[in-house]
Amino acid sequence: MLMMRRTILSRATTMLAACSLALVAFFPPVPGQAEDPPSEQKEESVLEKEIQQATRRATDTDYLLQYRFEPGESMKMKVVQLVSMQTRIDGNDQNVQSRSVSTRRWDVTAVDEDGNVTFTHTIMQASMWQKVTGKDEIRYDSTKDEKAPETYRAIAEKLGKPISTITMTREGKLLQRKDQARQFDAGIDSLAIPLPGTSIRLGFRWYTPEKLRIRTETGTYRTVQLRRQYRLEKVQAGVATISINTQVLTPLDDPKVKSQIVQRMQDGSVRFDLEKGRILSRQLDLDQRVIGFNGPTSLMHYLARTREEVVEDGTVQ
Repeated sequence: MLMMRRTILSRATTMLAACSLALVAFFPPVPGQAEDPPSEQKEESVLEKEIQQATRRATDTDYLLQYRFEPGESMKMKVVQLVSMQTRIDGNDQNVQSRSVSTRRWDVTAVDEDGNVTFTHTIMQASMWQKVTGKDEIRYDSTKDEKAPETYRAIAEKLGKPISTITMTREGKLLQRKDQARQFDAGIDSLAIPLPGTSIRLGFRWYTPEKLRIRTETGTYRTVQLRRQYRLEKVQAGVATISINTQVLTPLDDPKVKSQIVQRMQDGSVRFDLEKGRILSRQLDLDQRVIGFNGPTSLMHYLARTREEVVEDGTVQ
């Protein structure tokens, strides 16, 4: 029995060896040639190399961000602002909601030899809405309504008239501002953000400081330091995307103080046309909660979004 098993095993081994020799005879190996990977792997490998090379080229490219305007140019921007603020004090909830859509026009009146540009800023039209808990909603649309409600009357009276004149450098540094209407934001942020003033690469960061003077609960004043961080995230089809992040540098242990700066704590992004040298759009978002700003159980939740976008870019008509 044992001899039979050995015989069978010997025959099987011989047959396997013979089959192996036959396969080698039919498919002889090519000296120095490894087995080819599947075509899908080849395509993936080539694509991966191309992506790596493109990323390396983009990372190593220098970009100069500067504002470029000519006298007589005009830009119109659509600005949409949404705000929702919910507060709770002593168990009483109040919610304030507002929405505004406006068209702002920037007219270039002068550009000096250093590239410093002077604009006039005009709000052409506005549509506004506001709702406060326990009160009737208020609406006004300058394109439809002949008379504005009391809340919006000051704005309506200034529509179509220059509300400010602004001069800034090629890097967006404010040199001079003259406001014809004090109750209005001059709106320089719609038109410009500070630029680094030198050639930069992807990932480069630059900062602008800001100081806020805040009144404390005791009646004294405290200075809170903030800074805006800007970062060049990407460049695609000649348009740079820049991220914006607001950082609070002063430690805040008083909720009442934080509640006074919450509107400044915005993050977002800007799209900048490198060839034309101007902002195409900007979006800022805010979502902040403050607990204990007016008693241990008080709560403030502030939500806001501002979206600005160029809708017309040409010469003054």
